[in-house]
Amino acid sequence: MAAPTVACVEWTEPLMTAGHWMPDLVAHAGGRAVLAVAGQPSPVITWETLVKADPDVITVAACGRSIEEGVSDLGDLRARAEWGWLQAVQRGRVYVFDGSAYFNRPGPRLVRSAELLAAALHGDRAGVAVEPGAFLRVEA
Repeated sequence: MAAPTVACVEWTEPLMTAGHWMPDLVAHAGGRAVLAVAGQPSPVITWETLVKADPDVITVAACGRSIEEGVSDLGDLRARAEWGWLQAVQRGRVYVFDGSAYFNRPGPRLVRSAELLAAALHGDRAGVAVEPGAFLRVEA
């Protein structure tokens, strides 16, 4: 089975995907990061670029934002017609994480971040215990 493609949204306006260590975390979780390069800054991307990549999974872990704020930030994404064109959205493969707690700062907690990503990408097959509220699967 091929690794799912994953777009990690770090900010919604302007639209940015997560670079730095996030592509490596996605790889450790069994996915293939698209639209960002490990070790490089987080790029601003266009909606056209996101639609063209059409990732299998989209994660939203906004920089410095809680999970509740991340859910609120989804409004920026849902306001765009292109959002509904994405297969991740159509298939219910959009996950919101607490960016501040798990992804935005390097350190030992990134091990848990990779585990949570694996749980989102692979469900029970990942063999990861997930505490309630660690991430949310959201509908279109």
